[in-house]
Amino acid sequence: MTASRVSFITLLSLFALFGAYQPAPAQTDGNCVGGKPTAPIKIEVFSDYQCPACREFYLGTMRSVLTDYADAGKVCVIYREFPLSQHQYARDAAVYGHAAQRLGQRYWAKVTDALYENQDKWEQDGKIEPQVAKELTPEEMARLKKEMEDPSIKAAIESDVALARSRDVNQTPTFFITAKGKTEKAAGVVQYPILRRYLDSRLGQ
Repeated sequence: MTASRVSFITLLSLFALFGAYQPAPAQTDGNCVGGKPTAPIKIEVFSDYQCPACREFYLGTMRSVLTDYADAGKVCVIYREFPLSQHQYARDAAVYGHAAQRLGQRYWAKVTDALYENQDKWEQDGKIEPQVAKELTPEEMARLKKEMEDPSIKAAIESDVALARSRDVNQTPTFFITAKGKTEKAAGVVQYPILRRYLDSRLGQ
């Protein structure tokens, strides 16, 4: 199942959300899709491109985190693939997303924007390429398609799925925040103003 919206009105509520989960070990082998590995905070998101809640979390929350925190060197954002079995085209979309990660942060942002902004279109018929091509130049699209041919892409997606299962991820989005040597886990759509206050508290602002 995809996660339902998580609504909070106070910072205390968000701390309570994280406190409801057992801390999980931090993972350091993922590429930052925003920010640098040396950032004081890491946010690791397990996501499904065909998941409506993941779409909402990315467009409404994480895209602002990438701009306001990752670009400022405060946060490293790691996105991992966790396509759910009930989503017919999620794995196909994951190939686009993971290939884009390998080409760099700018590529990943463009492809992820295209996949989430046009989710209601490609999830109907699985025609993902035309939606992604809207955001890329022909040259960029050619590079992406070449990268997608690498058989290690699908193996990497399976590795993400196995990692998710080993960490008791059972819905999307699920995310882990590591700061000051502590990793906390949460699931669901957290609104940006609430997550912003949580991040500021961890940064000592």
